[in-house]
Amino acid sequence: MSAAAPLSVVEDAVRPLARVIADELRPLVRRIDEEGLYPSKVMRALGAAGAYSHHHSGAGAKGDLFPAIEAMAEVGATCISTAFCVWCQDALVWYLENTQNSALRERHLDAAASGDMLGGTGLSNPMKAMAGFEPLALKGVPVSGGYRVTGRLPYVSNIEDGHRFGTVFGVEGQPERRIMALLQAGHNGVSLAQNAHFIALEGSATYSVLVRDAFVPEADILSDDAAAFIPKIRKGFVLLQSGMGIGAARGAAASMRNDSVGRRLAAHLPLGPDAIDARCDALLERIREHAQGPQETDRAAFLDILRTRLDVSWLALEAAQAAVLQHGARGYLAGSEVSRRFREAQFVAIVTPSVKHITAELAKG
Repeated sequence: MSAAAPLSVVEDAVRPLARVIADELRPLVRRIDEEGLYPSKVMRALGAAGAYSHHHSGAGAKGDLFPAIEAMAEVGATCISTAFCVWCQDALVWYLENTQNSALRERHLDAAASGDMLGGTGLSNPMKAMAGFEPLALKGVPVSGGYRVTGRLPYVSNIEDGHRFGTVFGVEGQPERRIMALLQAGHNGVSLAQNAHFIALEGSATYSVLVRDAFVPEADILSDDAAAFIPKIRKGFVLLQSGMGIGAARGAAASMRNDSVGRRLAAHLPLGPDAIDARCDALLERIREHAQGPQETDRAAFLDILRTRLDVSWLALEAAQAAVLQHGARGYLAGSEVSRRFREAQFVAIVTPSVKHITAELAKG
């Protein structure tokens, strides 16, 4: 268990990102939201600025989730769609960081942590399947040197042709066995299809992934026992998402402060920017404590993570609504910043594990 980075170190790590956010991301936010632009150049620039390397324990890296969460929040205060892509990239790094396949880790981890190799998570369906919400989408047949895999993943994000993503497939004839592997979009029977359009996050490069008799070599196996591997990575997987929600709340608070006329008239509303920031700070302290033991596998620790993640979701929703209420009709106009933030905040609550998923897990105890 490593000590969490001091806040001064976290602030130093975020500064290079500020330039990328101000100079490269902010001018594209409207296009990302309204045109569904995927900001691939921004994603690579964020990687070059160190956004994805904080939880990589390689040479010169900190190996700490907390700075990664703060960096994601910094992006999210401007654009949750891009912050979601940052989370997808961080999750990919997290898988590679934790795999026992050292050759696979050495082949791809540095490239993923630097943003030279972009990719997604592919665990939405497997996580839901493990919770009993839906069947596992992919099935593999053992063949010489690996598996032949077939199926369809409804949604994978931060994924374009050439990008890689981690996912899980079952093994034919072995109903209890699950394999987690790294697949590459646009390669060897793995193709992308866009069959849905969303009210927000259209710029997140989200596609259905069609897997047709794709050969997955043993060299690309993250774990041949996903049932044991996922408990090892799930705390970090969920905890990293906190950066999106904290960013959404911070961004809403900033928009309220920047609206001087509306702020004066909204002084008696129940949630203002100072209260939002205070709740962000309190949640960040909880997140920082969780980040000190992200690889613990006991259920009690995971439930604590879920409670914090749930509180982050509620804060994102409440903060976005507070901003709309303060702006009134101006915030209800198509193209307004606060209407975008309101739509984006809804996503924080439905991304896997969603509020519905989390509350069901907490009810199990």
